[in-house]
Amino acid sequence: MSSVARRAESLWVPGIVVTLGVVLMLTIAGVADDRRPLGNSQRLVFVAVADTSVSAQRPAWTGGAATTLTAGRAESERVYLRFHLTGIRGPVTAATLGVFVTSKLTTGFQAAAVDGPGWDEPTTTFADAPDVGAIAGTSGTVTSKGWSFVPVTSLVHGDGSVDMALLAPDDGVTFASRESGRAARLIVRTGRPPAEDRMPARPNSWRVSDPVIGVAGDIACDPAAAPAAEDHRSVGRECQQRATSDPLLRDRVVAVLPLGDNQYEDGTLAKYQASYAPSWGRLKRITRPVPGNHEYMKAGGSRYAPGYFRYFGRAAGDPATGYYSYDIGSWHLIALNSQCGALGGCRRGSKEEWWLRHDLATHPARCTLAYWHEPRFSSGPHGQEPVYDDFWRALYAAGVDIVLNGHDHIYERFAPQDPDAQPDPARGIRAFIVGTGGKNHYAPGYAFRVVQPNSVVRDSQTFGVLELTLHQDGYDWRFVPAAGGSFTDSGSGMCH
Repeated sequence: MSSVARRAESLWVPGIVVTLGVVLMLTIAGVADDRRPLGNSQRLVFVAVADTSVSAQRPAWTGGAATTLTAGRAESERVYLRFHLTGIRGPVTAATLGVFVTSKLTTGFQAAAVDGPGWDEPTTTFADAPDVGAIAGTSGTVTSKGWSFVPVTSLVHGDGSVDMALLAPDDGVTFASRESGRAARLIVRTGRPPAEDRMPARPNSWRVSDPVIGVAGDIACDPAAAPAAEDHRSVGRECQQRATSDPLLRDRVVAVLPLGDNQYEDGTLAKYQASYAPSWGRLKRITRPVPGNHEYMKAGGSRYAPGYFRYFGRAAGDPATGYYSYDIGSWHLIALNSQCGALGGCRRGSKEEWWLRHDLATHPARCTLAYWHEPRFSSGPHGQEPVYDDFWRALYAAGVDIVLNGHDHIYERFAPQDPDAQPDPARGIRAFIVGTGGKNHYAPGYAFRVVQPNSVVRDSQTFGVLELTLHQDGYDWRFVPAAGGSFTDSGSGMCH
């Protein structure tokens, strides 16, 4: 059992029970991950048995003993991986390559088939390396070090040896090798293909009077309308924060969840009062926010968000942490702080990750939702963000139903998936990106360069909010466009 000493206080908001706490001491066992497919399906994980990289600049050199593998532009540097697959029963329905990226930021990499004669780890050089075949999958942008995933289903057919190459079409990317202790892994799912993201029959017991919450991020423009660094990639209308807050007032939501970057450009108190307050601030009494990168400023080598915490007060949690949890009806909601640099990190073993696992263990609700600013997976320009991998693994192991994020100025819905970006209709997390709160849109050619696995609905040109009706054992969702918008998305889901 967990042993926790903490200082806590209660905050009452209509329809919401909130517990704010600062964890002073935490001793907790990790949440066991016993979530595996049922029936005749399999989920198998294979670790690379060989890896190397080769370089055109050093055609006689072999990288088989190196701890870092490098892929460079125009195939000037390539990575080769080999897996031995055994015990596969039935057809392969999904295969995902997981590699540990050691580059701080990359525009992405590709996984490809290997053509021609074989290769081996100790002796293969660029001069005798096999050719590269068809591209199987592309990562999209990877914004930090950590595990990144690429679909490679077309390369996996059953038992036997599987070789693949890693390429970097735009810039150099480095990966951890077997010698580093973070060998590449291949996750294979077999059996019947995952069911489409079909909506379940809506139970008659679900009431229209069940609580509704409203969600969006990336909201209020700078009062001076100063152009943001990314505005050269934007298009169309901007600063629609009042229009996106109107549906929330009309629909009488019981809680509002701003998903970060609530106030541009730097989230000072004066800017919150001038821009956010006349729009989304009309719902401040029922607001349960999380901060984004634009809330945090640097001063004296430290990052802090004084305007955000002063504006929202106790509703934003302890200013030293910015994460908290609360209940709405039968649902447990977890608000996380994605600004890891200001908190000492978000990865496994960090204070926030320990707090998250403890909160999940002590709130075993049938239905649970988590939200923070920057998404783990996105088809938008920011792509994959490995720093939140441990959040996802803790949430998945605990049976969490929904994850909500912003940051990319898009709307995107993912089918239920596991932390390795594989479809999991029975136990997966359904994720939404709702960066449509009013700031701006991306230009169409910039919005969705690489579509991530399991993405089923995307839009980059509509401002609006996501409304979730929280039933006792499930939920309805509905994207509500701001005035003048026509795109919408709706459906229902059951809790795990």
